[in-house]
Amino acid sequence: MNLDWLDAFLVSGLFFVVMIIGLALLLHIQLGLARIANFGVVGFWGIGMYSFGVLFVKVDWPFGDPWPFLISAAFGSVVAGLSGLLVGWLIADLDEDGVLVGTLGFATAVWILATTEQDLTGGALGMGGLRFPYDIGTVKANETLWLVLLIIVVALILYYVHRVHRAPYGRLLTAIGDNEPLARSLGKATFRTKIWLFAFASAGMGLLGAMYGVMERFLETANIGIDITLAAIVGLILGGTARVWGAVIGVAISVGVFDILVQSYLPLPRDWYSQAIPVLREAIFGAVLIIVLLFRPLGVLGDMRRDKLMRSMHGD
Repeated sequence: MNLDWLDAFLVSGLFFVVMIIGLALLLHIQLGLARIANFGVVGFWGIGMYSFGVLFVKVDWPFGDPWPFLISAAFGSVVAGLSGLLVGWLIADLDEDGVLVGTLGFATAVWILATTEQDLTGGALGMGGLRFPYDIGTVKANETLWLVLLIIVVALILYYVHRVHRAPYGRLLTAIGDNEPLARSLGKATFRTKIWLFAFASAGMGLLGAMYGVMERFLETANIGIDITLAAIVGLILGGTARVWGAVIGVAISVGVFDILVQSYLPLPRDWYSQAIPVLREAIFGAVLIIVLLFRPLGVLGDMRRDKLMRSMHGD
C-alpha cells in the first residue's frame, strides 16, 4: 500500500488525540456520572504502559507474534485494574479534596517507581525494544494500521459509555453522583459500585497506555507527566462532563487543534518545539479550563438531556 501521501506527523498526532479521547471517555464515567474527580489518570495509564512494556521486553517469549503483545497488554490492563481497585477502595469514602490528593498521590507514586526501578523500567534513561505485533511493510504502514486499531478500541469504549447512559447501571452511577447518602439509604451498594467502577476504568486506561507504548516504541518517564491527565480533563470539561459526546468534541477542539494544527502545521521557529511549545500548551490548557468553568461550566454540549434519556430508557 502506497502511503506517501500521508503525513507521518499527522498519524502520530491523530493517534495521540484518539488516545486522549479514550481516556476522557473513561473519565466521563467517573467524573461525569459518579462525580469522582480522578486526577490520577496518567498514573493508571502509565502503570498499564510500563507493566506491559516490562513483560513485553524482558520476557524471552517461546512463541511468536501477536501472542507476546496480547498477553503483555492483558497483563498491563490487569495491573492497572487492580491498582484502580486498591485506589478506589482507599478513596471511596473520602471527600472531594481527599479524592484529589489520593489520585494525584498515586500518579506521583507511579512516576517515582518508573524513575527509581532502573532494572525493570530503565529509569530516567528509558526502555526500548517495544515493537508492533506485526509487520506489514514500512514504519508508516505499521503506524497507520496501529492508529486504525486504536480507533476501533476507542469506538468500543464510546459504544460502552453510550450503553451505560441507558442502562440501570448508569442510573445508579448518576444517583451516586447526585446524592450518594440517598442512594445508600435506598439499599444501593454505593461503595462496591464505586470501587469496581474505578477498577474497570483504570483497566481501560492501562490498555490505552499499552497501545501508546507500542506506538512510541520507547518508554521514558517524561511520557507520564501531568499533561496526559490535564489533556483528558480539559477536553472532557470543555465538551461537557455529563454528555457522552462531550469527551470526543472537547478533546477534538483542545488537543486536536493544538497537537495537530499548531505543532505540525504552523510555521513556528524550530527551537520552540522543544522549549516554548510544551510550556505554552499547559498554560493554554489551564487557561481554557478556567475560562470554561467560569463562563460555560456545563461545557460546549451542556448538561445531560435527561428528558430524552428517560424516554429512551422507558421505551416511550
